[in-house]
Amino acid sequence: MNQKPSDSIHVNYLFYGALLLLLIATTTCSVLLKENLTGSRFFFWFYSFGQSLFEVSSFIFLGWLLRRFLGRLAFWLFVGAIFVFFLLHLVDFMIERVLDLSVWETIDFLLDETYDNFIHMLDASGISLHMWALFFALFGLLPFFGMLIYRGTDLIARQKPFSVPGSAFLQLFICIPAALFFWDYSGSRIIEPDAYSAFIKSLPWKHTFLEPGSIHLTASSPLRPPPSEEIVRKTIDAVDWQIEKKPNIFLFVVESLREDFITPQIAPHLSQFRETVIRSPSAVSNANSTALSWFAIFHSQFSLHWRQLQSDHWKLGSPALALFKKLGYRVHLYTSADLRYYGMETLLFGENRSLLDSYQSFHQSDASEADRNALTALQSNIASDPSLQSGNIFLVFWDSTHFNYSWPKNYAAPFAPYAKEFDYFKAYQSPQNIELIKNRYRNAIHYVDSLFGHFLSTVSPDSLIVFTGDHGEEFFDNGHLFHNSHLSAAQTTVPLYLKIGYRNERLPLLSQMDIMPTLLDAVSQRTTPILHGESALRPKTWPFAVISRFNANRAPYEFCIHNGHSKLTLQFNDRKHPYSTTHLRILSRRTCLDKHLSNCHAEVHDWIRSEFTPALDRLFPPK
Repeated sequence: MNQKPSDSIHVNYLFYGALLLLLIATTTCSVLLKENLTGSRFFFWFYSFGQSLFEVSSFIFLGWLLRRFLGRLAFWLFVGAIFVFFLLHLVDFMIERVLDLSVWETIDFLLDETYDNFIHMLDASGISLHMWALFFALFGLLPFFGMLIYRGTDLIARQKPFSVPGSAFLQLFICIPAALFFWDYSGSRIIEPDAYSAFIKSLPWKHTFLEPGSIHLTASSPLRPPPSEEIVRKTIDAVDWQIEKKPNIFLFVVESLREDFITPQIAPHLSQFRETVIRSPSAVSNANSTALSWFAIFHSQFSLHWRQLQSDHWKLGSPALALFKKLGYRVHLYTSADLRYYGMETLLFGENRSLLDSYQSFHQSDASEADRNALTALQSNIASDPSLQSGNIFLVFWDSTHFNYSWPKNYAAPFAPYAKEFDYFKAYQSPQNIELIKNRYRNAIHYVDSLFGHFLSTVSPDSLIVFTGDHGEEFFDNGHLFHNSHLSAAQTTVPLYLKIGYRNERLPLLSQMDIMPTLLDAVSQRTTPILHGESALRPKTWPFAVISRFNANRAPYEFCIHNGHSKLTLQFNDRKHPYSTTHLRILSRRTCLDKHLSNCHAEVHDWIRSEFTPALDRLFPPK
């Protein structure tokens, strides 16, 4: 009652009230939309409400301080900045929903990218560079829009003014953190890693005061490093194997292709092919992104090491292809994909493409036309050149199944209605529109299947053929869209079919790291320690697969270990230096189909030791 008027803080309740409602609405939706989780949604919703209230209150108080002590200019600049800041919260909600990244992580990634990679990512989005330029220009005007909105709402609010004593803010700044801390203390001990890892991303600040003890794991040592280029070269130079036959080898790597969409209706040729070859119902990619997946295929190495080899300026290219070259094979590439992305051309095919005997790129705006031209060139070359009848490896990269998911205009699309281009932006929380996008994806797969069927009708029967997807694709199956976001089954379970003679087998588990060892074993009946995958022609001695998550230009910081029936997802605590840390965060433990493990051990670490000790010992060798 003794509060002086000058100590009261005028509040533009229309402006700040709208910002508070925006924060509460986005965090509430984010918490409610988390799929396939156990745990208290109310715990995290209450936490998000407290953080939202504290954040808005802090900005009101800080704005008052700036205006009082630094003047009007500082205040108006601050208003423009916080308007952008709160819009970034809205963007954060959308990015987290689609890509499982915070807006702050996304900005950090972009600032760390090279100019070429940044342009490539914009181009890969399916939006023209002109539209992106317009978007960035409008973004630069947002602070001025914020100032205008504040000015207009303040004029209205002053007709019925509302003031808060300064001491009330000080009480809020003490009471809200104290309430959150005690709320945290009462609930954090009983929260599962799955729930904590998912729900924490819904919070405005992305963290809580306390963390459950069950989410931390300490490894025996840092990640085991890969063999050096010098050791790999010496191993290859020492090879003196003699092989009698050199059947042609065909490796098809198709963009964004998930296994459960390979059905007789969508992909009849692939479905029939699958039933006659070596395959696994649990075949997985070794990453949820293209560059990491390609690395795992051609280096037969854990994709966790992708960035390390890049940093070491690896010049040899694929050790597997170098071995085949030593055995007398010639290597030919037909690609619809752009190999300049993240320097993959050198990492896969050596400095100046030294491992390639021929290189044909069909990368252009229409991926379906590029795929057709790649196949036409491949078949024409084989038909006209006698030297291509044996002793060759043909690498084919197809791109039609990358969004926007394409097929030729004159191709009769069997799945309708389907989404038009850019309609995937409308898919947000709309099952009907998601189904339209799925139909577009099905049509692209059907077209790629027709190309593969045409290839099968002309290829020599003694050829070795491998068909796989580089990674999968998600349609909000587990809360996200497309790929690169998290290590769900939709994003990592891929077709992996190996035609080796007339062998027809279903194996418990296969990964992309096993492709090159299997092909090498098929032609030479030998294996080599420089390829870390295992031949599918031999009994598996290490029944695990390691799958890495996309981390832009940086080393992967998140990965899961898959044993065919369950998987453990981990994250390096030091995201920017994962190769030197022994501290890991347990993100989740799930079945291979992302179901919650209701029957696992109550104690997280006991379950990990029983299921994954051999895998962890290989990745992080005991001292």
